[in-house]
Amino acid sequence: MMNNSTGSTPNWIGYLAAIVSGLSSEQILVLAELYGNSESAALPSTAELQRRLTLGTTSATSLARNLRDISSIQDLTHRDIRIALASLAQARMIRTRNDKVVEVVCTAPSRLGIPVRTTFATAVEMIRAARHEVILIGYLFTEGARELLKELARAQIDRGVRVMLIGNRMDQCLPFLDAIWPADSTRPKIFTREIDREDPMAALHAKLLICDNDAALVTSANFSYHGLHENIEIGVKVRSAAIARLVELFQAMIANGELKPLP
Repeated sequence: MMNNSTGSTPNWIGYLAAIVSGLSSEQILVLAELYGNSESAALPSTAELQRRLTLGTTSATSLARNLRDISSIQDLTHRDIRIALASLAQARMIRTRNDKVVEVVCTAPSRLGIPVRTTFATAVEMIRAARHEVILIGYLFTEGARELLKELARAQIDRGVRVMLIGNRMDQCLPFLDAIWPADSTRPKIFTREIDREDPMAALHAKLLICDNDAALVTSANFSYHGLHENIEIGVKVRSAAIARLVELFQAMIANGELKPLP
């Protein structure tokens, strides 16, 4: 355990920065939220870190142990740690704000041991870190994507994030979407692309997750169980100001009637 310091930068902040250095800025923000506002609240458990940060057991266990060390420092409060985590995340975001950051992601059977982030874990992480708006665009949405869609519902209901779903013939998805969003909650905006009478084979085939106008997951994976977990799919997570152009593209498609709203 690190001892606190009387210098201008307490040792515990350096220690905290070191133990979260392997996390993304989005994961650090989620971790900050886990500290909440109550000093009597329990520290994040290994299981909670695994679930909320999509970490492996070893990484979550190590992080939980180090966080207990930090919290044992005399006079250090949950609020202190929460502010420090939020500051670390913001500092990292500022350093990369003007850079184009690209990360390769994939879907593959777990037995293959692929050494890159998974499509599902990356999408969940992005949704949990979103602060303003999430747009999910897909060729296909099925019951197999229920857990991902539940994350969207939580983002909208718990944090007030605007959610928009865009896809083909989305009226077919309404029954299971209704089951995910509670009846008394605000529903997401849903837009559909119907069959083109002049070319029935033409379709909206894009698969995208766009968060806060500056981050996108561009993937070959459909939003289905096999697309998110068992197929072999490749994608990239991109952070760039150019993502706003993608949002403008779909806004134009809505404006000209190519995409139509569902009630």
